[in-house]
Amino acid sequence: MYLQTKYNVQTARKDSSQFNMLKEIRKIAADIKSVIQDIPFDKKYDDEAIKKIEPVISKYFSSEDKEKFLHGLQEEWKVLNFDEPSVYDMQEASEDVHTLLKGGKIEKKQYSKVVSERVPTGIYLDGQDCDVIIMEGIYALTPSLVACFDHRNLITNFIDSDPKTLYLRRIIRDAKETSASSVFTTSLYFKYIIPSYIHSILPNKESADVVFINDMTFLEMKEGTLYTTKMEMKTKSWEAVDHIIRHSTLRKITYEKDTYFTSRDEPLDSQNILRLRCYSDDEGKTYVPSSLVHKGLPKVRRDGKCIRPINVLIKEGDFFKVWNSEMECLQDFAKAGCLIGPVQKKIKWKIEYKNQNLTIRYVEGQGYFVEFDKPYVKEAIEYTKNTIARYEGK
Repeated sequence: MYLQTKYNVQTARKDSSQFNMLKEIRKIAADIKSVIQDIPFDKKYDDEAIKKIEPVISKYFSSEDKEKFLHGLQEEWKVLNFDEPSVYDMQEASEDVHTLLKGGKIEKKQYSKVVSERVPTGIYLDGQDCDVIIMEGIYALTPSLVACFDHRNLITNFIDSDPKTLYLRRIIRDAKETSASSVFTTSLYFKYIIPSYIHSILPNKESADVVFINDMTFLEMKEGTLYTTKMEMKTKSWEAVDHIIRHSTLRKITYEKDTYFTSRDEPLDSQNILRLRCYSDDEGKTYVPSSLVHKGLPKVRRDGKCIRPINVLIKEGDFFKVWNSEMECLQDFAKAGCLIGPVQKKIKWKIEYKNQNLTIRYVEGQGYFVEFDKPYVKEAIEYTKNTIARYEGK
């Protein structure tokens, strides 16, 4: 039997704890959800949202209790963090598991994030139906909880992953499953989630009977919110590139710096890329951070075009909503266990060549890449190919 329960502890929100077992709690949650479902995640309980919620729930409370309840909702949402051990009632979890082991019955637990309270389910689990009980959760190996059980009949395991995978899975998952902005989830991740993981969860790995490694999978690295298709050629010949630029109409030159985040033991040629991009307005003297992007496994088609999945984690213009500086960003990733580097500086020329829009990208230490924009002009592509071959002596 697979047992997954949600235990909420009595939090500091004492003003509204009296409403925890209200018979109308499900109706209250449903009414509130109808109001907040289209409101951005990080604004669901701000002052404007509370004004919209108030008339909807007035029928359930006295005037005084309503104010306490709304205040409690707003205060708890400000410190929303289900990765803190304090939000779980380990004693109750232990008692429930012991009841099942003795063949007793427990009510299945359910927690509503809408009202930040336990809600009754009316669903009961019978220990007599269980041959094996699996207790799963981020704090399942908490020493105070594990100590409550007979170790002769207990097997513990810890599912581990590298720091980059932990970050990517959390941010990509929340982007898919919640209405939270990437700014909100990334800020939450480094402010609350990682400190809780490092101090309260990771130490339990040492006491586990079995440790499973669950790094980024092949299928995960093939998924993205965007998919780019590129047709490009590579050359180390500056003469070829110079010829193309001199015979083109120059549209724009940009100077970029890319910092890559990696994990220990990750191959240097890993195609699982997490990259911070910075731009320069003074031809590469200084750089300003701009965006954070994940790129998955590229696939080269028969026609030579490369398709690659991309997840934009922090879009251009949002960086300073999360961090005050590039250094602060690097420090957060370092504290989370990521390795910083390598760092690549790039120059990009956007030009029109033989009626074909293209981008020439110089990557420090790698050479030049000529990328063709759609729509493709066949004659221009062939001419570019021949020009590169001529200067390379092929």
